Amino acid sequence: MSAKCAGISCANVGVVFKREFLNYFNTPIGFVFLAIFSFMINVLFFVFTQFWEAGIANLDRFFATFSLGYVIFIPAVTMRLWAEEKRSGTIELLFTMPIRHEEAILGKYFSALAFLAVALASTLFVPLTVAVIADPDWFLIFGGYIGAFFMGSAYISMGLMFSWLTKDQIVAFLFTVLAIFVLYLLGLEPVLEAMGSLKPIAAFFSVSWHYESLSRGLFDSRDIIYFISFSALFLYLNYRSITNRR
Repeated sequence: MSAKCAGISCANVGVVFKREFLNYFNTPIGFVFLAIFSFMINVLFFVFTQFWEAGIANLDRFFATFSLGYVIFIPAVTMRLWAEEKRSGTIELLFTMPIRHEEAILGKYFSALAFLAVALASTLFVPLTVAVIADPDWFLIFGGYIGAFFMGSAYISMGLMFSWLTKDQIVAFLFTVLAIFVLYLLGLEPVLEAMGSLKPIAAFFSVSWHYESLSRGLFDSRDIIYFISFSALFLYLNYRSITNRR
């Protein structure tokens, strides 16, 4: 008997997870995404950042590059999750299987999270290299990666939702790029200052603003709750969109 939580079959979620995660590596596309992401993050850090300051390895800007890198990377990861199913017609086969809508959503979501984890691991070259020549603060590095994972998880939930709304991967990609870019801009200090009295509200809705707090080693429960709530909201919207259209 498969384990269940709130009526959700872990086995069914696992079936969808395995199928989707392996799809990233069944073609060279997944490897290309990983290579481009790792290369972009590494180059942005080593070329544009002075990481050696007063004998201390400064990785602040390294983690700052994730906010910008995700604008392209996350949409590329999520664009096919539903759109390709709808275009090819395999979505009908998926929904004729004894798999509930929420199980399919979670399976796809967790597969994208696993791929994100692999992508983040590919960037460990930077802190490991810095550790050879300097003395980085590993607590801050840990916080930076935790924050990057939570930020990516929030964006993935949104990208999954946009992928459901169309059968065209490019359209899903562009919608997600635009949404992430807007949220990224909301976290920039000049934009926040221009908001005047609305600055606290704009900052609260900015994913990158909450990420910046975690990346500095400030583990505020409000930031964690924000990311979990953000992801839960878009996963729920995805579920409602599926049930309303079927």
